[in-house]
Amino acid sequence: MNLNREQFLKAVERGQALLKELKKDYPELSLKPVFSRFGPHSGQCDLTTEFLKMLKEFPAMLVESEDKNRLQQLRRKIKEAKTENNKDNGIRLQREEREVLKKLLDPDFPIYCGDVMIEYRPENLKYEALRRLQQDSRLPSGLNTIGNIRVIAGSLLDLKD
Repeated sequence: MNLNREQFLKAVERGQALLKELKKDYPELSLKPVFSRFGPHSGQCDLTTEFLKMLKEFPAMLVESEDKNRLQQLRRKIKEAKTENNKDNGIRLQREEREVLKKLLDPDFPIYCGDVMIEYRPENLKYEALRRLQQDSRLPSGLNTIGNIRVIAGSLLDLKD
């Protein structure tokens, strides 16, 4: 299932709230939040709500659509227009970009892939603390295994409620 903007923002908010709690109890790990997916359509990017940053760094976390593809094309063309110093074309393309972006950010449009995970990456590998964190009851059971350095808060779909 895919998420609309409101559901996505709620999932990110819950992921950030959990991170804040965990950072208090495991400060030695210096946890950093990211979006991630392994397997088909894998990728990752920093945890953000900036749509254009996600589109650039982890486009597979956004549902495939004509509008998404059009926005990616427009972004490339705008960059080319700037390189070529073609102001008129750049202005026209930016106007078109805003319209496509407005469509994609419609609050009811399910553009975010629900199977993308929110993960906390330890910047300091303190294995004993990491093992304790992976067993922390605030994290979903079954997603975090000892011996792995991943710390998964859950999927966007799970965190939206």
